[in-house]
Amino acid sequence: IQNVVYTAVSVCCWAGAAVHQAHARVTLQRSTHLNMELRALLQQYFCDQASIDTMLTDMLAIIKSFIGTLRSSFFIIDRDNMDEQLIADMWDDGWATEKSTLPRKKTKVNLSLEQTPAGLVARTGMTLNLQDVYRDPRFTKEVDPTTGMVVRSSLTSPIVDKNGVIGVVQLVNKTTGRSFDTDDEAIFEVFVNYCSLIVHFYHMQQKKLYHENLNKVYSELMGLHLKPCQHDLDELEASWPAAAPANFRTFEWQPGPRAELAPLTCLMLWETFAASRGLSRPRLAEFVLAALRCYRPNAYHNARHAFCFTHTMYVILAANKERFGFVETTALMLAGLCHDLDHPGFNNNFLKLCKHPLAQMYKTSQLENYHYFLAAKMIEEQQLLSRLAPAERAQVVREVRFAILSTDLAAYFCTRARLAPLVAERAFRWPDPAHRRLLKGILMTTCDLSGCCKPFGVAKEITESIYAEFYEQGDRERALGYTPLSMMDRRRSANQPAEQIQFLSVVVLPCLMLLTSILPNTSPLLDNCRQTQEGWHEEIEMRGMKLWRQEESVTATSRSRVLLKSKSEEIS
Repeated sequence: IQNVVYTAVSVCCWAGAAVHQAHARVTLQRSTHLNMELRALLQQYFCDQASIDTMLTDMLAIIKSFIGTLRSSFFIIDRDNMDEQLIADMWDDGWATEKSTLPRKKTKVNLSLEQTPAGLVARTGMTLNLQDVYRDPRFTKEVDPTTGMVVRSSLTSPIVDKNGVIGVVQLVNKTTGRSFDTDDEAIFEVFVNYCSLIVHFYHMQQKKLYHENLNKVYSELMGLHLKPCQHDLDELEASWPAAAPANFRTFEWQPGPRAELAPLTCLMLWETFAASRGLSRPRLAEFVLAALRCYRPNAYHNARHAFCFTHTMYVILAANKERFGFVETTALMLAGLCHDLDHPGFNNNFLKLCKHPLAQMYKTSQLENYHYFLAAKMIEEQQLLSRLAPAERAQVVREVRFAILSTDLAAYFCTRARLAPLVAERAFRWPDPAHRRLLKGILMTTCDLSGCCKPFGVAKEITESIYAEFYEQGDRERALGYTPLSMMDRRRSANQPAEQIQFLSVVVLPCLMLLTSILPNTSPLLDNCRQTQEGWHEEIEMRGMKLWRQEESVTATSRSRVLLKSKSEEIS
């Protein structure tokens, strides 16, 4: 008999272990299945293919099906406006006996005052598994007026992050009439973990929506302040020149007072591309006035510089009409006018040093990307190209982007390295889009540096304005604890002539030689630049100075690296 009892007990123990194992396996399978279902929903949600309402409807339906409940609720707490109250958005799918399957979202629920399991969980951060909520004196006796059903069993869990409770999920009344057991709690815990991702993503969406709308408000405000007054438009229309001034189509021509910048800019844009497509003169005038007003009163990067850039481009394109199509001409002229919009007077390197927002927005070419953003926005809002076909208009904007980004000297050195072998081997081909792209990059750099290609007196005056900006930046760098480069250091202003000779030799002259090899009628730019270089040599002789070279101030191992890097950063 003893052996029989021992055998029976052993069998029972093994049977119990087997039952427990089978039960655990079933729970694990259910958890795995729930994981797969929720992952599929999250993937759809995070790809912006479903709204928060749709997502919560599906998720609550899944958990109700897995655990078998009659009702579920989802609360997202507004942590930005908590103060002393726990205000939450609530999604409630109603009782399972109701016909509607859509969640009913209340505008706001005050969980600090709610005498419900969800309110208690939100305040304490503890999970509650209650067998009979209706008889619990801590809670309000809830009776649904439509169905007459009451809340009996309830399983409620907080959704938490490192800062506390961010939401609550509640399941009510199992379909079997029983209470929630430990297996239900294990399944529910998996569900709650996914809910935390939903809540975080919901908050990110809300912030994104807020900032998008805030940007729209700022954009409207910017447009309001940039819109020229009717008086300025009437004055511009009255002063619109019927013909270009004498010698206007030469590289040596220089603008006079600021008052003539807008009329002459309109003339250049009208002659190069606007007239051929019948673009609106009033819109062109409004665009030009708005663009010029977008330039700050910097010593160098101002509206006058934008005009001079555009004028050089105008002269080159006028002499080579047969080489460039309408889209290219339009993009190059618009890029010339807009290439330095709202320039702060500091270079990209300084923006990174002081952690400027633009340095956080763009990984490279921070200023150039910003200038393009403003240019594209103004072209769109002013409807400058509204008479073009959408595809052609989009192509112009893409060309404008490439052209403006090409004004970064870091991009110039890459372009020059690719174009130089083509020119040396006489392999440049006009029909090749890649070759044309390289040429347009060189064109943008040439126009940007065209101040060096004026008569020496004018070039020297422009250089002084450049140094005024450089020294302002150098002063700020020194105040931040950095040692400015020589071109930025007003204490080394005596080096200006030698620095200019070196800059012309390393940056400007190679650029002009490439351009004249492809477009020989641009040779006056090269000749003027060489005369400017001679002028700086004479300046050194007049001062009785030794020709200073920057590479002599650094170690031999870092000469070439510092030379190229400093030139790229100082002018971008």
